[in-house]
Amino acid sequence: MRFSRVLWPAILLGATLGCSSPQSYIVLLLESSATPIANVAQITVVVSQGSTQMETLTYPASDLRIVSDANGSMGTLSVSFSGNQAGDIKFLVTALDARGCAIGVGAALISIIKGATNEGIVFLAPEESCTGDAGAADLPPDSSFPGCDPSGLSCPTTQSCQIDCQARSNICAAAGSSAAGGACPGTTGCAAGSQCFDYSSLGCGTQLCLRFCATDGDCAALGDGGVGPGSFCRDAVACGGVTTAYRTCTFSCDPTAAAAKATHTGCPTGLACVIPSSMDHVDCSCPEATRTGKENAPCTSTAQCAPGFLCEQTCRAVCRCDAQSGVCTAPNDCPTTGTTCTVVPNQTLYGVCL
Repeated sequence: MRFSRVLWPAILLGATLGCSSPQSYIVLLLESSATPIANVAQITVVVSQGSTQMETLTYPASDLRIVSDANGSMGTLSVSFSGNQAGDIKFLVTALDARGCAIGVGAALISIIKGATNEGIVFLAPEESCTGDAGAADLPPDSSFPGCDPSGLSCPTTQSCQIDCQARSNICAAAGSSAAGGACPGTTGCAAGSQCFDYSSLGCGTQLCLRFCATDGDCAALGDGGVGPGSFCRDAVACGGVTTAYRTCTFSCDPTAAAAKATHTGCPTGLACVIPSSMDHVDCSCPEATRTGKENAPCTSTAQCAPGFLCEQTCRAVCRCDAQSGVCTAPNDCPTTGTTCTVVPNQTLYGVCL
């Protein structure tokens, strides 16, 4: 790889990734997502494709000032690629001050146009992070990121807005065809309005497309015809263990013991239908390894009871109740002979078998 010296007032970064020709070029225009980012002494650009990091470029910036609504005369990076390269390239850009502290960070996903020049804007979020290695500062809860809106169709028709936790920004990436709830390979393949989420950190080797949302109305179509109470805009997207301002739609599944026994919960393979809070709201989740207790097994937490059961001093089967005036009106679906579905205080749809 080679790159040129800075040309003031523009930053010109020429990099050759590969050896063949004709070359293709991607021109990046750096903009601040909010207030101007002043006194930029250095810029680092991490170039990657998929999960492969191709190169990290470090470039002097000579007190560059990055503003919003910039133009091609300031903050311009030009990266060249060999003629045999194609696909989407991710650029993670960090602006550093003279101390080596990060004062702006952003990312963009831009496609190579073979033998031609493509361009894109990298929105840098102003920040003050000086942890010794210029890493990102702690992320406050309910943070939102610069860039596109994941819950709205804010990208071109062939693209989808994706949350990039590492760069703390939202970027438009190529959309796939897998609908919400469908399997996705790697981090791609999901239809517009959704993103691929990996459950492996929770103990399940499952990757699924989840639909972004702003209100419950955004999830209504996902619950139509489902086996559960409907889909709701509830699950917060976490970055580094901290919840962000973004939400995804829950799965409309059947949490009853009868459904779990028949393996007809409506959840994707590898997930179980659980009751995370209110019994009238359910979701498909990766079950804890401790969820083994069946009917009458001693427990101190529902996490000790198998899917389809919850802890009421002992593990009790979940049943469909449809409570009216304190009485269950749904047909009794309790799997154990001699037990009936009983109302749970302040709940309507589901009860427990006693």
